[in-house]
Amino acid sequence: MKLKFINGVTPVNRLEWIEEYLGLPFELFCKHDELTGFITSGNKIRKLEYLLKDALEKKADTVFTCGGIQSNHCRATAMAARSLGMQPVLFLRGRPMEIPQGNVLLDTMVGSDIHYVTKEEYSRIDEIFAKKKEEYENKGRKVYLIPEGGSNALGARGYVDAVKELSGQINLDGVEAIFTAVGSAGTYAGILAGLRILGYNTGVIGINVTKDPSSIFVEKTKRLIGEMREYEIDVSIDDGEIEIVDDFSGPAYAVPSEEDIELIKSLARERAFFLDPVYTAKAFRGMLQISRERFAGKRVVFIHTGGLFKLFDNPATYVK
Repeated sequence: MKLKFINGVTPVNRLEWIEEYLGLPFELFCKHDELTGFITSGNKIRKLEYLLKDALEKKADTVFTCGGIQSNHCRATAMAARSLGMQPVLFLRGRPMEIPQGNVLLDTMVGSDIHYVTKEEYSRIDEIFAKKKEEYENKGRKVYLIPEGGSNALGARGYVDAVKELSGQINLDGVEAIFTAVGSAGTYAGILAGLRILGYNTGVIGINVTKDPSSIFVEKTKRLIGEMREYEIDVSIDDGEIEIVDDFSGPAYAVPSEEDIELIKSLARERAFFLDPVYTAKAFRGMLQISRERFAGKRVVFIHTGGLFKLFDNPATYVK
C-alpha cells in the first residue's frame, strides 16, 4: 500500500523549557516530523510513501514535481526517487544559483534534472508539466507527476496515518488544537480527516505561509478530503471546522519577517531547537500568538514539518 521511508515513529515531547522561556500560559507539545529521516526529513516524506509506491506500481522511471527554489518537498522527492533508482525532474520557481546551496545543493548532487521557471510560468505549471512529459516520454521515459507539496488525496493519506500515530502518543481528547504550517494544504487536510475518522473533535489550525488567501486552502482542503473517499477515507467536514490563518505569512513566501528570524535565532541559542524560515518559524509564531490569546490553561500540539536545509541557503541572516 505504501513504501517505508520514515525511520520509525517520530517522537512527541512537551516543550516545557519553551513554556518557561517564553512565559507561555498553555502546555506546548511538539510532534517532531523534522525527524522522519535525514535527507528525506520533514512532513513531505509521509506523502511520498504513498505517491512513490503508486509511481512504482505504474512502472514509472521518472518523477516530475515542482515548488519554490528551496522547496523541501522537491528535495525530499529527489532523494526518495533517486533511492528507488528513478530520475527526479524538478521545476523550481526562481533563478539558477551560481553555486547551489541549501536544498538545491542536495537536488543537484543526486543528479536531478532541474528546470527553473518564472512566477508567471509557475502559474501554468500543469501546462508545462504536460509539454515536458511528452518530451521525456518521446525519449522512452515513463513519467509520474507529483503535485506541489505532494498535496493530492493520495499524498494526504500520509497525515491520516500520522494522526493515528499521534493518537498512540498523547491523549488527543486532552488537546485543544493542533497547529501546522499550510503551504499546499495536503498536511492540513490529512490531519483534519485523520482526527475526524478516529472520532476526535480536536481543532486544527493552519498557519498560511504563502501570500495566497486562506480561502484557496480552505477550498482545497474540502476538495482533498472529498477525494479521499477513493481511498476508503469517508468523512464529512463542515466549513466551520477548517481554520487557516493568513496573519503570519511574513513579507513573501519563503521570506521570513524580522520576528521570524529572531525566533529562529533565540530558540536555537537557548536549546538547539531549530525552526526554518519558510514554514515552521511562521507557523510557530502564529501558534504562540493564537494560543496565548485563546488557549490559556489548555494543551496544544505543534507539528514540526522540518526544513532545516533552507537555513544553509542564506546563513548570514542568522549570524548577524
